[in-house]
Amino acid sequence: AFGGMLKSTDLESVDWSAAKRDGLSIHEMSAALEQGLREREWFVTGNIMPELFGESFKFQDPDVKLEGVENYARGVNKLFDPSSRAELVDCSVNSEKPNTITVTWRLSGKVNLGPGVTIKPYVVYTDLVVDPASGLVVFQEDRFSLPGWDLLLSAFLPFLQPFLSPPAPPVEELRKTFAETGSV
Repeated sequence: AFGGMLKSTDLESVDWSAAKRDGLSIHEMSAALEQGLREREWFVTGNIMPELFGESFKFQDPDVKLEGVENYARGVNKLFDPSSRAELVDCSVNSEKPNTITVTWRLSGKVNLGPGVTIKPYVVYTDLVVDPASGLVVFQEDRFSLPGWDLLLSAFLPFLQPFLSPPAPPVEELRKTFAETGSV
């Protein structure tokens, strides 16, 4: 299924009791996450692969903290409109943070606030911490390329956009920049 095209009912197809894929090396986990994110874009759809996540999974970003992979998936699915995209730029083992896989991705689309609010495309850096004993993801922290106030002003006061940060370039440009420089 194409990412961003899933409806909330599609979470019914997620096997919440799937056997955990424990024992993967961090590089195997990185490859499994990359494939799953490319196919499912669960950062905006919620169509997650619970088998890659530990029972004690926790999530946080600058605005939200929660526990449990199902809570995370259902929250994401409820927040983002089906037109939203989580386009992968890179997914790799972080050489500076132990037991961490960092995903760089471009977020675009709409959030379900009121009648729906279009968000300016921006880059998200997601650190996924892997438990070295089980090999499963136990913590996710999202960091944004733009401050929250910039995103809010862009969404609710669009006439201010010329004075705010520009939107993230198309994902193809981000991938090229990342391949050349190792960052975006």
